[in-house]
Amino acid sequence: MNTHAAFAADDEYRLAKRAELRVDRELQARLQALMQPQPLKFALWSLFHVAVWIAAALYLLRAENPWGQLAAVLVLGNQLHAFTVLQHDCGHQSAFRAPWQNLWVGRFMAWFIVFPFSSFTECHKYHHRYLGDPDKDPDDWNYEAGVAWMFVRIAVFVPRFIYFSLVRYGRQVRNLVLRELAFNVLSMAALCAWFVSQGMLLQFVLIFVAPLLVLALVINPVSRGYEHFPMATLDPEHHDRLDLAKNTVTVTDRLIGFLWANINYHVEHHVYPNVPFVNLRKLSALLDNKVYLRDRWLLARMFKRRPSPPDTEPGRVA
Repeated sequence: MNTHAAFAADDEYRLAKRAELRVDRELQARLQALMQPQPLKFALWSLFHVAVWIAAALYLLRAENPWGQLAAVLVLGNQLHAFTVLQHDCGHQSAFRAPWQNLWVGRFMAWFIVFPFSSFTECHKYHHRYLGDPDKDPDDWNYEAGVAWMFVRIAVFVPRFIYFSLVRYGRQVRNLVLRELAFNVLSMAALCAWFVSQGMLLQFVLIFVAPLLVLALVINPVSRGYEHFPMATLDPEHHDRLDLAKNTVTVTDRLIGFLWANINYHVEHHVYPNVPFVNLRKLSALLDNKVYLRDRWLLARMFKRRPSPPDTEPGRVA
């Protein structure tokens, strides 16, 4: 089989396996309702997460207790991950009905991590379309060297995505990314200069720099790594890498869903990426009779000698 035919066969297999997880025909009306943007709910959840970030930042402006400072930094790191998920919804055009609202709210959320919104959006399209393809999925590199390296590689996903968006997707995307990156970097530099002028360099580091390190070195590797953890355990040529039921994990823990805007319902998200995050748990209920990897808690598979096969009983939690 020539290379072109092999790629076509892989795409056909990937799409066929994904189709097996789609909502049954008699549930289509309920699915269509779940796929509608929920702008008010999205706005309220966004305001909540931003309010938590502001509260932790204000605490750090006055706090002197090292343990309190540490706790606040961890809260800010968690909020940065929530912002990442929220801007991700905007990238899928599932937060608001108007494209301009998704664009500007997505840019606002991405600003907190100094990440061009368009970098993530463009790269993420290919992740969804070509999941498991080492040549086309920009996330595949995270898993190809195995579990140990997975955590290290995901820690640098932001600069990798920025680089890819500058060199892979054409001049229009590159120029857009450069404008967003310039604004993010220059505005953050201006904030730093103001904090320094007020004798608050430590506060700037605690509010803006340390949480970014927590996000990059701890939260992203755990969250993003576990979403497709099975891929780090499979041979690069193994066909299960193209099967959504075997290369992606849903975590049903509601606390994680609350903290991270339901990104833990990750199989459901890949089956229907346009479903808003607020509806992913309801979507999971519609897919209860489908066979795919479900864990009750985060990192459950890390403590098994080998990854479990998909559930043999529909709807059963692994």
